[in-house]
Amino acid sequence: MIKILWFSANSADDMCFTSQCELALGLIKNGYSVQFINKDKVNSHSNYDWDHVSIEYTNIAGLKSSSLAKNMAKWLSKQTLADATVAVVDWRLIAKLHDQLTEKKIPWVLLDRSPPADQGILARLQWPVWRKAWKLVNKSNNSCGTVVSSDHEKFTMDKNQISSNKLFQISAGVDLEKFSPGESTGQLRLIYHGRLDKHRGVLALPMLVRKAITAGLNVNLKLIGNGDCFSDLQKIASDFDEITVFPTMSTEEVAHHLRESDIGILPMPELDMWAISSPLKRSEYCASGLLIFGIDHNGHRFDGHQKPWMRLVPQYDFHDEGVKWLSELTQNQISDLSKQSRQYAEANLSWDVSVNSLISAIHFVSES
Repeated sequence: MIKILWFSANSADDMCFTSQCELALGLIKNGYSVQFINKDKVNSHSNYDWDHVSIEYTNIAGLKSSSLAKNMAKWLSKQTLADATVAVVDWRLIAKLHDQLTEKKIPWVLLDRSPPADQGILARLQWPVWRKAWKLVNKSNNSCGTVVSSDHEKFTMDKNQISSNKLFQISAGVDLEKFSPGESTGQLRLIYHGRLDKHRGVLALPMLVRKAITAGLNVNLKLIGNGDCFSDLQKIASDFDEITVFPTMSTEEVAHHLRESDIGILPMPELDMWAISSPLKRSEYCASGLLIFGIDHNGHRFDGHQKPWMRLVPQYDFHDEGVKWLSELTQNQISDLSKQSRQYAEANLSWDVSVNSLISAIHFVSES
């Protein structure tokens, strides 16, 4: 049995933790032993099926990941590993962990769910770390990396001159039992969940609702998450009964709100960080039987294509095209398209597909 040391820069409280959780649980179901190492407190992972190690770190902005990785390396230096071991490492952590992994001859898989997604000075600090992480993959014989989409793979290859045989695609999947369809009511119930940050386009959503109401539509919007727009969105919502803003909540609570919705929104603009992504919310929308409306770029399409239950439009037409589409939808259409959306999720978006790709990556590095 191969033991997996999973070094994560995320907390279990982060919305983006879902992917890592599902992948780790998938490995356990397939007979792997997983030890999860991150910054969460001791005993905070008692409800999960893996072993957990808590690592201290500084809370100073810009130094969190570096401090965490340095202390992870100190922890690893004290470990005696008898079993066959492979490490799965967040790209933000590998620079500080690489020497210890090499010294202990531990093969490793770089986990890249997205290049730096922050804006401003923080992004400028993160890009060199991202590039160095992929350089280490390039020069290490017993390593490989993961990407979330074909566009992400091309972007990574172009930026780092890395061979495609060291890349494994692990798209965002979905728990088909946790996320399931609800009943439609005839009202147009819109929802967005994720970071409520300005550069994700979320400030365009209240105007979409305002214009839809002006056009005489029975519409409401739920926004779920935290971010630099949270307070502004709360202020806007205080003047609109049709808009509700919720802070970050558990996956189970998100699934409940999705079941009570009809249309999931993907407002992220056509920037590199979004155009090469595989948004987890997109898969969760489909599993919940939602129709999808958003900005038209590859990060929002499935396999480069729109699907019948999706309407993706240019950013400059977001409001007008959105109101037009919402106006045209009938209750029967929503019901039929909802079934198609769920059927696509059942056929294509199970986490099993992504877990099997990660298993292939693990065997690739362990046999190198």
